[in-house]
Amino acid sequence: MASVLSSRVRLVSYLTGVQGLVGRVSSVRTFSTAGSDEPHITMTTQNTAMNTVWPDDSIGPFGHQDRRFLLPGNSGFDFHLTGLTEQQREKKSHITLPDVLTAPSSSDRHLSILTQVASDLCDKDDSAPSQPVCPADQYFDQSRVECVIQNCPELLKRDFLSMFPEAPPTQMMAVTVTQRTKHDMSSWSPDVEDEREEMLHTFIEGAQQICLALQGEGFWADFIDPSSGLAFFGPYTNLTFFETDERYSQLGFRVEDLGCCKVIRHALWGTNVFVGTIFTNAPPTSDIIRKLQGS
Repeated sequence: MASVLSSRVRLVSYLTGVQGLVGRVSSVRTFSTAGSDEPHITMTTQNTAMNTVWPDDSIGPFGHQDRRFLLPGNSGFDFHLTGLTEQQREKKSHITLPDVLTAPSSSDRHLSILTQVASDLCDKDDSAPSQPVCPADQYFDQSRVECVIQNCPELLKRDFLSMFPEAPPTQMMAVTVTQRTKHDMSSWSPDVEDEREEMLHTFIEGAQQICLALQGEGFWADFIDPSSGLAFFGPYTNLTFFETDERYSQLGFRVEDLGCCKVIRHALWGTNVFVGTIFTNAPPTSDIIRKLQGS
């Protein structure tokens, strides 16, 4: 997929559920210390001072030993305190272990291949906008979630930096997670309301785990709470970004004004969608973004 869409810096993948997306990055967190000669040491860069174990005044050297200083003389390596450097992380990234629980399933790989075929067919028709849109949805009957990773458009980046005051002023990637719904979200009914609540809960739970995985790799990450339009982890601001915001058109959607309300429209699934967005400064070449896109 990356080879097909890298020229547009827009990486697309399809899955059967949000948990499949979370599973892709959970393997990064699980095996971040794989291959270490010190398997019992948990490396962390947060609040290390509060976790220091000092010699016990009563029993001296027979007291609990600080797990970060396992060498003779209560000594250890500097990365036990400061964490791995970028070069060390790249070196360890070459060490991989199979995980049948988090590896992409055969159906996910099948959908990725079909995505590439469908994208090629649609690209060939770009020169003739009057022709019908490529009916790619016929390839994705089993998929329930679309994940799109793309560079945040410059026109939106300034707004989003105001929404996320803690975000570094560097490049920003937008990860759009679209869940396919059973009901048409352009109308209201008790069933529609119940499904929206279910989709909201699924997205927030999955987005938290994805952001924590990104943060665990040393990147900044946050997402928009669809129920409030505000940053989930960041401080409160008076800026919002709801699902029906016109700015979603710059992320590949259409926002339609129905008179009484607005609704977001997906290119394949129409208005039968629930959309959530994650933002991060992780570059598309990073290991965790590659995992997120399923490569």
